[in-house]
Amino acid sequence: MIHISETVNPTGKKSVNVAPSDVSQIGIVVKYDFLKYLRSRRLVGMLAIVTLVLLLITALPPLLGNSYADDANEFINTYASFASILIIIGATLFAGDAIVSEFQNRTGYLLFPKPVRRWVILAGKFLASMGAMFLVLLLYYGVALLLGLAITGSFSVLGVESLLLAMLYATAALSVGFLISSVMKGTTGAQILTFALFLFIFTIITGVFTLSDVEPWFVVTYSGGTINYITQDPYPTGAASGVGPGGLAPGAVEMTSYYPDIGVAIAVMAAYALVSLVLAYYFFSRREMSA
Repeated sequence: MIHISETVNPTGKKSVNVAPSDVSQIGIVVKYDFLKYLRSRRLVGMLAIVTLVLLLITALPPLLGNSYADDANEFINTYASFASILIIIGATLFAGDAIVSEFQNRTGYLLFPKPVRRWVILAGKFLASMGAMFLVLLLYYGVALLLGLAITGSFSVLGVESLLLAMLYATAALSVGFLISSVMKGTTGAQILTFALFLFIFTIITGVFTLSDVEPWFVVTYSGGTINYITQDPYPTGAASGVGPGGLAPGAVEMTSYYPDIGVAIAVMAAYALVSLVLAYYFFSRREMSA
């Protein structure tokens, strides 16, 4: 993957071989990891999922006899509500086994002896996963925004803000995925844990704190809810009380719905991204190939 080049001094004599710069090495890692996404058809599969979601959201309303929303922000809200699940799937595919696969498949024996630092490998892999994820989100939101413009006659600025929040949430999800990948021993377990953490475990934690009338502001998936809420005008704030499962029957649980503050949510997602990536490097840099 990493090539060694020869330098020639002014006298025409070849000098000792030197490795490319760290920046060049990062670019090489990005290139080969992105090619890996293409060869394994993960990126193609992810794009196919996006296409299917777009078709279903766009085609079902008229097929069911419903009309599209007249407001551009309300129109894009439907698409934004599915962005989180796309991010979870993308984090599972692009980050869940990014590190652990080098150890399980023994490709680390070819990569790690090269004159390349561990942080360069991590940075290249992470940038490749971000590139793939951002490509998916840009395609998804791009089509949704264009459809909204064509159908409602207006452009949703809030939809662009939702895209930016989705990209931040995706960065946090990828970072957590890299952290899991740096400590797990198998690719399947790492991918399952990444998927389950965001789809189930964080959701359960959020539900437990909500039932206890405590706002789960520190849960990254709760902060990711801003992707959908930002498209509502005005943005919902505070807390709303309602009746939980059981309706009005005796013993029914009263639940409180919280809405994440945008500023706090951005800080939480950024913190998850930074801390998870630092920890991923810590564990990756100390991990050795086992027999």
